[in-house]
Order: sequence, then C-alpha cells, then structure tokens
Amino acid sequence: MPFKKIFTNLLNSTKLQTPAEKKLDKSLAVSIIIMLLLNLIRLYDFIINPNNQGLPLGATLSLLIFFIILQILLRRGHKNLSAWLLIAAYTLPTIFCLGYWGADLPAALLMTVLIIMLAGIFLNARVALAIALIFSAAIIGLNWLQTKQIIAVNHDWRQQPMQLADALSYVIILGLIFGLAWMIVKENRQTFLSLKNKQEELNKINEELEIKVAERTRAIKMMQREKLEQLQALASIGQLSSSIFHDIINPLTIVSLNLEQIDTKNEGEIEKSNVYIQQALSATARINDLISSANRCLRRQSRKKYFSVRQEIEKIQKIMEGKARASQTTIRLEAKRDYHIKGGPVRFGQIFMNLLSNAIDACAQNKTTAGIIKITIDGQIDGNKLLISIKDNGIGIPSNHLHKIFDIFFTTKPEDSKNVGLGLSIVKEIIENDFYGTIAVESQPGQGSTFTVSLPL
Repeated sequence: MPFKKIFTNLLNSTKLQTPAEKKLDKSLAVSIIIMLLLNLIRLYDFIINPNNQGLPLGATLSLLIFFIILQILLRRGHKNLSAWLLIAAYTLPTIFCLGYWGADLPAALLMTVLIIMLAGIFLNARVALAIALIFSAAIIGLNWLQTKQIIAVNHDWRQQPMQLADALSYVIILGLIFGLAWMIVKENRQTFLSLKNKQEELNKINEELEIKVAERTRAIKMMQREKLEQLQALASIGQLSSSIFHDIINPLTIVSLNLEQIDTKNEGEIEKSNVYIQQALSATARINDLISSANRCLRRQSRKKYFSVRQEIEKIQKIMEGKARASQTTIRLEAKRDYHIKGGPVRFGQIFMNLLSNAIDACAQNKTTAGIIKITIDGQIDGNKLLISIKDNGIGIPSNHLHKIFDIFFTTKPEDSKNVGLGLSIVKEIIENDFYGTIAVESQPGQGSTFTVSLPL
C-alpha cells in the first residue's frame, strides 16, 4: 500500500462521532507518523554512529506499535482509555530522559509541554494542571538530586556536538506542539464563528418573534377594542331600552287611535279620514326614526363619509329624550351654523350617546334642581377646529377622580347602576383614533361638568 494511502487512512476518522474523538484520532495518527520518522532517524543514527547514546531504537519502535494499538482502541470506542494511555506513552520516556540525561534536557522539557497540552485537550483542565504540577515538582526534585550527585546523570550529550538528528527531533516535537496549538485555535475559531452565526440566527428569530408579538398584540387590542365597543353599545341600548320602548308605544297609540277613527267614519267624511291617515303615517315615521337610530348605534362599523354634525347630534338627542324625561332633565342644542366633517357617523354618534347618557345620570343624582344639559356646537376659524361642548348642572366629578375618568373600567357611579366603566374610555379612543381630536373635562362638585370635544375641520 502506498505511503500516501497509509497517511490518509491514519488521518481519516469517519467512524468517530464526537469532535474530541476525532481530534484524538488525528493526534494518534500524527504520533504514528512522527514515530515512523523518529525510528528512521534513530536507525540512521545507529548506522552512522553505532555508539550513539540516544533513545534506543527498540524504545521508539515500541512506541510506534503502542500508538497503533491506541488508535485501534479509540476506533472501538475507548476514548478516555486511549487518551490516558497516549499521555502515559509520552510521559514515561520523558521521565526516563529527565532522570537519565538530566532535568534540563531540552527535548524532555519540550515533551513536558506537549504532555500538558495533550492532557488539557483530551482530558480536562484539572488533569492538565495536576500533570503540570507533578512535572514541575519532578523537574525541581530531579535537578536537586542530580546537583547533589545523589542520582547519577549521563552528561555525554553535553560534550558531543549538535547533530542533525537532534535538530530534527526538536523540530518534530515543536511541530507536535504547534499542531496541537493550531488545533485549539482552529477549534476555538470554528466555535466562535458557530456561536456568532447562532447569535445572528437567534437575533433574527428574536426580531421576527418581536414583530409577530407586536402584530399579534395589535390584533388582540383591536379585537378587545371592538368587543368592548360592542359591549358598551349593547349596554347603552339596554339602559335606554325602557325609554325607547316608551317613545315607540306613544306613536303606536296614535296610529291605533287614528285607525279606529277612520274605521268609524262613513264615506262622507273622507277629508277627516285623510287627516287621521297623515297623523298615523307621521307616527309611523317617528317609530322608524327611533328604530333606525337605535340600529345605527348597534352597528360595529361605519363607512367614512362627510356628514352633518348637527343632524347626527339631533338623532342622538331624540334617542336620549326618553331617558332625559324620566330624569326630569332638559336637553338644549345650540348651534350658530352646521358643520360637516369626514368620518363614521355611527362612531360619532357613539361619542355623544355616551356623553349625553353620563350627563343625564349626573343630573338625575342632583336632587336640588331640575336637570339642564346644554349642547353647544362652535367652530374656531383660526384654529380650524370644531368645538362641541356638553354642559350639565349635575353633581359634578370629585377632583381626585378627574385624571382617572377616561381609564377603562373606572366609574364613579353607584354599584347598583350596572355601569361597567367602558363609556368614557371608548369615547376618548374613538375621538383620538377615528377623528384625530381631543376631549377635555372641567367639573366642580355640586355645580356640574363640561366635556369639550375638539375635532379638526
């Protein structure tokens, strides 16, 4: 088998699974190759100089065979055993060299560095530290024993000139050290790049997740807003149902009475019958207006268009008249002129249904005087704004509650009023998000409150 193929087979580690096993396998392969070279060097030394005092050829040949056995053990899954035996294989000759040729032998010192690096890579940092401490103590101890001539040392290598084989041995050991260091640097670089890529992927995932969370949060808030608005509209209609039914019953009574009058008339009184029919039709139109207004308030969506501010407020005023009469409250509308704005008429009506309902409730709680609610529509030409104010002479709002009245689920009404505290929070949200306006409130306890809605024209 060609040498190139042998080298390739030694370096290949396809059967190994973990990175540590692959590194150990490559280190054993390199060690086998180096032992081959060392054996060739020692063979060359013995040929040209039979009296050479270097490491015996049998020792280097034994190490070569030992490394081959270690690689076989590793391939069969004995990773830790192979690592320990590899370190032992380098340690025993090193200790022999330190004790036989002196604790300052350059090759042995280089081998010590190599052994510590092997322990750190293939075992762990604690083992590497322990081996470093053992070798340090051994070198110091051997040096002291050799200095005191307690242990005999062969100093022949000091007196002989430097040989090419010695230089090659140093180069090989340095090459091993460099190879291990390069392996560590390469692995660290790959780990760093892998971590960097993973971090970039994680950042990208986090960004996508944040976007999705933000989108989902907006969707949930929109759903909550729609549900709350629907709940508030249903609650408002529920509270007004008795007065609406009362307003429907009155026109129905008129229709019924007029039809009875027509039924009792003879053919000669056709003109009077026409009057009764017109009165019945007028009452029916009144019922239709009430039902249409209530239906508009129950709708969840409203198409944006230009609409009359005064007409929309008048429609809400009609719906609230029954509740106002029941509370002995009068609603007055003052408008110097009419204004047209673009938006959803239903959403606009929802604003003033809430504000009027609250004003009527405040007036009903003030037992000292008859309730009066004044709605004023005015425009600021310079500021290009439409101002709509609703002023009542109700019980007012305590000063410590003014900053919280637009908070969701906050209410100052009695617990038995079945109020859920959604009205003003929805009013504020519709004004700001749908009409890009603002709402302000002024109130004095016992004197009443004024809500002012400012909308851009």
